[in-house]
Amino acid sequence: MSRTVRRLARACAELSAKVAAVACACIHLAPAAADGAPTVASINLCADQLVLAIADPKQILSVSWLAADPHESLFATEAQRYTLNYGSAEELLALDPDVVIAGTYTSPFSRALLQRLGQRVIALAPEESVADIEHNVRLVAEAIGQAERGEQLVAALRADLDVIAAHRPTHKLATVVVRPGGFTVGAGSLADELIALAGLRNVAAEQGLDRWGSLSMETLLRSAPELIVLTGYRSEQPSLANTVLEHPALKRLGVVRRTVTVPAALWSCGLPRSIESATLLQRVASE
Repeated sequence: MSRTVRRLARACAELSAKVAAVACACIHLAPAAADGAPTVASINLCADQLVLAIADPKQILSVSWLAADPHESLFATEAQRYTLNYGSAEELLALDPDVVIAGTYTSPFSRALLQRLGQRVIALAPEESVADIEHNVRLVAEAIGQAERGEQLVAALRADLDVIAAHRPTHKLATVVVRPGGFTVGAGSLADELIALAGLRNVAAEQGLDRWGSLSMETLLRSAPELIVLTGYRSEQPSLANTVLEHPALKRLGVVRRTVTVPAALWSCGLPRSIESATLLQRVASE
């Protein structure tokens, strides 16, 4: 072997040793997961709350900024303990989680870039039924190594549904949900299913509205609802959307009809805790 070849071989060996040392250092510096479970970051409000409900705290590297907003999230207090992100690929790459949980409509550029760079990304479809909640709970739980905890949440959810089924009222109250801006909840939405599970009638669905349509004040009054459901969403903040809720006709109707506030966060995402809204509606209906 010539002297030149030997020098090249020695240089390659030294370079390989340096690369191995750097790799070991990176592994040592990587964020440690709880009991070997994958680390996780989420970039979608609904995904955030499922992660916070299922993961061990040490697994969670980051959740989105909306998760820490009590108007939007049922887990705002818990979310404030973690690094908050704005859904950019750069933020996620710096954290280097084992799994990124997103929504199917959340930041498609970030999701695509993360996947191209080798990150594992799980995209959750919106929950439009109780079955969808169960599916996404299991999907997140499996992805982050908490399958048993996911099954426990599904079992608890089904137990709550059994209790609700056992207490359905004999008379199905005509119910209308009035959200800021005059929006309501129609057929094909999670809220519509929860209203039905509580043993009530959804006036908007009977009017042919689907998902998150709007209901005019005239139509609302003609439907003669027996129960008016408000969401209380940012009710203390002046807005054009909230002025609809100050309509004199709605105010007068609220005096002679049962009215209840179901926090918007119980319906904006499909979570095991969303079942609480059906329990609340059922309790008011039986009064």
